[in-house]
Amino acid sequence: MRLACLLCLLALPVLAQPKKASAFGNTKDDEEPAPPKPAAAQTAGPDIALLRGLLFATEPNPLEVRVQAIEDLGLLGDARALNPLAQMVFDPNPAVWGAALRAISVIRHPRAEEILSNIIRHPALGEAHKLKALEYLPFQNTPSAIRFIASVQRTTTLPSGVQNLGRRIMLEVPLARGGTQ
Repeated sequence: MRLACLLCLLALPVLAQPKKASAFGNTKDDEEPAPPKPAAAQTAGPDIALLRGLLFATEPNPLEVRVQAIEDLGLLGDARALNPLAQMVFDPNPAVWGAALRAISVIRHPRAEEILSNIIRHPALGEAHKLKALEYLPFQNTPSAIRFIASVQRTTTLPSGVQNLGRRIMLEVPLARGGTQ
């Protein structure tokens, strides 16, 4: 059914092409005025892109489609996608939660930094989640993110792998060594 609808939508522009000019007369007199665009087409933009991305990310689609849609949500840079992306971090599939973490890290917003920090502190998430979130946190490029990473390396309740990654990141981040942004 979806395939038939998609084919119909793809065929519409071909069927709607204007007629070629004839040898006699003016074609402007024969053409009908273009109908006004529907309201949905006039407002197409970030809102429609966000809704489509969320639809493809959450609807039962093939894994590759879901992962691509999740990453596209990050590339949109719309902070309204952060809460749905945070929910996708709990997906049991590593490809889905990994894409969600990448998408969250691409959106530079205080809420994105908060989500990544909460993932690192979350008691029910595994070490792999925490390592990825900590790896992506410096991309927020804020002093508060650097302070949080500094606190991670001293927190004894976190797994040792997370603490070690925090130490390595602190050695690599220029701001942590007194550099400028």
